Amino acid sequence: MNVEPVPSSSSILAATISVFTRHSQTCRRRDDPQWKRCDCRKSLYIREGGRTTYVSAKTRSWEQAERFAQAERDKRDPVKRELQKIAEAEAAKKTAVEAKLVTLKDALAQWINGMKSPTETSIDAYTSTTRRILRWAEHEGLVHVTDVTSNQLDRWRSSWSPDSPEKMNRLALTTQAALLTRIKAFFRWAMGMRFIDRDPTLILKPITPDESSTWPLTTTQFDELLSATYQYDRDQRNESARVGQWLRAIFLVQRWTGLRVGDVLILPKSALVGNRLTAVIRKKRKRKPKASIVTYILPDVVVAALNALPTRKWENVNYWFWSKLCGETVNCNKWLRKIDRLNSYLSFTNEQGEPLRFRTHMLRDTFAVEMLLAGVGIEKVSKLLTHESVTMTERYYAKWTKARKEQLEDETIAAMRRQGMTVTTR
Repeated sequence: MNVEPVPSSSSILAATISVFTRHSQTCRRRDDPQWKRCDCRKSLYIREGGRTTYVSAKTRSWEQAERFAQAERDKRDPVKRELQKIAEAEAAKKTAVEAKLVTLKDALAQWINGMKSPTETSIDAYTSTTRRILRWAEHEGLVHVTDVTSNQLDRWRSSWSPDSPEKMNRLALTTQAALLTRIKAFFRWAMGMRFIDRDPTLILKPITPDESSTWPLTTTQFDELLSATYQYDRDQRNESARVGQWLRAIFLVQRWTGLRVGDVLILPKSALVGNRLTAVIRKKRKRKPKASIVTYILPDVVVAALNALPTRKWENVNYWFWSKLCGETVNCNKWLRKIDRLNSYLSFTNEQGEPLRFRTHMLRDTFAVEMLLAGVGIEKVSKLLTHESVTMTERYYAKWTKARKEQLEDETIAAMRRQGMTVTTR
């Protein structure tokens, strides 16, 4: 290994650098070159290697000239020269690293723009994910992709809940699972693009919702839901915000058809002929979207609720719940925000007495479970729900809820009595 010789202390001291004043002809102190307080030009006297050099300090201030002289001395100090090289190397390294940094905003935009999805629904879902990530990053003070750590993501994931006090973290379990899947996909992509050296989502366990969970509303809860829409209207200052009549119509259609709220919101008025409602239901698929056409028979109360809806001046005369001034997704989100506010007026609990937050899918569950309780075969209920197979319907709705258990007990007791047995119920 070659080692460069370090100059000896004697060679360092051999250089003499001092400040002196170049007085003008009119200066009263022109005979004293060490006089500091006049306004004459300052210069440096440099004696080095047997040679004398005079260098202008380019200042009339003695203090500034001294700083200039010290800088010249530092240039000749091998230790300070070495420290300066190290500092410059570190600065260059830092600049190179910063030049490679990519902001979360730019990375997410590139991620979305690079997708070639066949369906608008998929793009909308991933766009929603980017907005959630950016809102969270802003809340946490994160700017670059490399700023995100596993610990921060894990804490964010832990804060997700259907009953979270923070609106941005208020997510149903299925939404949580989908969101985490897309977050993982983004950071895998970022690692492939070499924006990060390590995927911070690797240690995060996937969220697996219990797909068989159903939350049908009782008759009392459904009545409470409809009553909440009246209280909602009373609390609105502007007439345009009083949409209780429309909300009641949406809930009635869902309750008696099992349609998802998104399919209800895009129903044209032409879909209703007498008591028959024909709905076009579009399924979400990874490759090809599939549409199903299903006709439902509506109770008179639902038909009356739809026909009674007035058409306001900014709405499309051909639709009940869609002005067509915005896209389907924006329209759906607008109504979902209004529906979510109804929870302030509700006091739902589950069978264990725990607080239960209302979601529109509960009305789909209510339709399915009540049809099964009324004796409609599960194969027919499956068709009404437009499930691709009876197996899917069984996974969601064949479990014994409290009402179904009670019905089974009543049927069992009746069967025993028909066989001549005495059964005492308590």
